[in-house]
Amino acid sequence: MNARDFKIRGQNFSFVTLALCAAILTGCATTNFANPPGVVRASTLPDLSGLAWVKDDLFISVHDAKRNSEKKHWPRVSLVRLPKSELEGVTWQSLDLEFPGPDGPSSDLESVSRIPGGRGFLFAESGQEGEGARRIFFAVYGNDTLKIESQIPWPVPIENVEATEVCQIGQQLVYLYAERAEGLAATKIKWATLSLHPLEFGPFKEVTYEGIDPVGKGARPIVALAVDNDGFIYSASAYDPGNDDGPFRSVAWRIGKVIADKNGNPLVQLGESKRLATLDGLKVESITVRESEASGKQVFVGTDDEHYGGIIRQLPSVP
Repeated sequence: MNARDFKIRGQNFSFVTLALCAAILTGCATTNFANPPGVVRASTLPDLSGLAWVKDDLFISVHDAKRNSEKKHWPRVSLVRLPKSELEGVTWQSLDLEFPGPDGPSSDLESVSRIPGGRGFLFAESGQEGEGARRIFFAVYGNDTLKIESQIPWPVPIENVEATEVCQIGQQLVYLYAERAEGLAATKIKWATLSLHPLEFGPFKEVTYEGIDPVGKGARPIVALAVDNDGFIYSASAYDPGNDDGPFRSVAWRIGKVIADKNGNPLVQLGESKRLATLDGLKVESITVRESEASGKQVFVGTDDEHYGGIIRQLPSVP
């Protein structure tokens, strides 16, 4: 397999740093780093199509590798750690997951959702046309590993979902998702109650979200969703010109809140959208919130910049 296949780039490291990274990244997907003498890659981090905070400086990411002969060995789920020092940089480790069922490895994973109150995560295939893959996986994290415990087909028809999230209202888990709706003026945010054992969903309700920025051809109103412990909803919108060299553009938002209605049922209540950041030149495809006593509430985004690979960045403080 050629390293160029991964849409990843190498890093400007000294030989000492390269040796350190080789130790840190043991277990990452096999990659051929052969380059002309003196040439090193700017970053090895692949696309961050989905991102969820785990603990401390650790995140889980998913990658949109397709299920075909060329890409069957590409990384699909990884652990990503924030840098402790300038020398270390962001590190990542691909996980070798066993996907249950006859369909084999995932195809076009575009989102990962952290389940509140535990170490559970949901991974969702986008359902993109031509992929024939529409599954949701329930996995449990422990000791830097993940185990997929169950999977089900998407419970409703979908076209191309890049944004999912799990939150909690009272004692009830709630699952949210949105179609990316490329080129359309609006998309639907849909939600339903969620049970894990077995994995199943209640009836879905929906609300219309109007795209603000970017808009028009190539614009995707919602490509990522996150909900914090207070129920506030964060989203990302993105522009993709259809060229893997870009240029891209993205905006991160706070768009509303998940609340309990008068009967205690979950309700998505959209409000005036608050722009958190505009990211010119970057295609954000994931957003997550880190909440801890040490750091407070912090919003992180991950990108899928196609030929340029991916990055993870913290946004300015949430108002």
